[in-house]
Amino acid sequence: MSKVTFLGGCQQVGASAVLIEHRDTRVLMDYGVAFKGEHRTPLPTSTRNLTAVLSHAHLDHSGSLPLLAGSHTQPVPVYTTALTRALSKLLLRDMLRIGRGNLSFERQEIDQLLRNTHALTYGQRQQIDDKVWITLRDAGHIPGSASILVEIEGNGSGPTRILYTGDLNTRTTQLVHGAPSLRDVGELDLVIVESTYALTEHPKRKDVEQTFVETIRATLEEKGTVLIPAFAVGRSQEVLSVLHKYRNQGLDYPIFIDGMAKAVTKVMERHSQSFTGGTQLQKAADHVTFIMNGSDRRRALKEPAVIIAPAGMLKGGTALHYLRAIADDKRSSVLLVGKQLPGTPGAELLETGSLIVHSKNGTGQRLCVQAKVKSFNFSCHVDRGEVLDFLRHVKGNPKILTMHGDAVACNNLADTLRSEYGFSAEAATKGQVLALN
Repeated sequence: MSKVTFLGGCQQVGASAVLIEHRDTRVLMDYGVAFKGEHRTPLPTSTRNLTAVLSHAHLDHSGSLPLLAGSHTQPVPVYTTALTRALSKLLLRDMLRIGRGNLSFERQEIDQLLRNTHALTYGQRQQIDDKVWITLRDAGHIPGSASILVEIEGNGSGPTRILYTGDLNTRTTQLVHGAPSLRDVGELDLVIVESTYALTEHPKRKDVEQTFVETIRATLEEKGTVLIPAFAVGRSQEVLSVLHKYRNQGLDYPIFIDGMAKAVTKVMERHSQSFTGGTQLQKAADHVTFIMNGSDRRRALKEPAVIIAPAGMLKGGTALHYLRAIADDKRSSVLLVGKQLPGTPGAELLETGSLIVHSKNGTGQRLCVQAKVKSFNFSCHVDRGEVLDFLRHVKGNPKILTMHGDAVACNNLADTLRSEYGFSAEAATKGQVLALN
């Protein structure tokens, strides 16, 4: 008998964690953090006979993994792609730098975690014990991201096969190729699927790119500055690749990149052979100025230019420095390229044209922005139609559990899968235990 326990990421975005147990073998898929709410970490789990598998580097999937390292006598092996390992090193250390004193781990736990992390390639079948195997599949979310296939022998007449999608994207972008369909996966018994945008239909990517480029061109022709607050991992690099693609269409202006996006871009360049857009990203980076100091920042603001800087929701980072500088300039533009969660400064800026900016001493001041503010949907998650199409090609008669979305999205997707597609489907709940025959 095997069982699956949902430790986090249920009817919310954040703290994703799913545990599979078969006899004495325990496989943990992701162990992330949440950035709002009362409970920021998943339910605790023993490290006894535990193997962890990480779908990708974003902290809502990786941020609690250091809790499994440290004082334990039995190291927890972690499997992921080589690029995800490298990106996780950057993100976890930055998380520690920002949250030091408020976290339950230190640098030594991160370092131990990384020492015990082993790289797999897509399609490589890794044996965990004599009955359990894992295989990583390209999830198309960000470079290095993976869905996780777990196969367990000894449950009746044939193996039990579980697919955990992680964060999933099936459309090709300038940075990644979309995740492959389920046609070649074989029969599945359980699918655990993300539901982030289960209530949304994304616009066509080509249309988004064209409008994005036209907005940038118009701002630069007016001698303004284009500020693009972007997530450091994935979104900043996709924006760079988009700008490179349209470079000969009126975008031959200086491009600057700041903050953690610099280090992430360099890591992705070193792993460029591991994702489809790697070569284009390398070419794009050749035309970019990496900002290293205050002098570079002042230079970036002296001429019409594009500046890419985290944080994507304006909760901090170097983007706020540039926002202060261009706030009163009606010629300039602030282009938001990521989802702005309710309650974040980015969402407030979109809704009201102003936001609270905190100084180093913690005091807040309202900043009214006269620059143009626009939002563009560069999502790297499947939308409603795409997730339904992805699941439509599943083989076998699997049970489907939805997670990684708010309660409405998770339950709505599960309802649709039951009523319109005939699946046994439900929204996972935190602490839920599912027995597998």
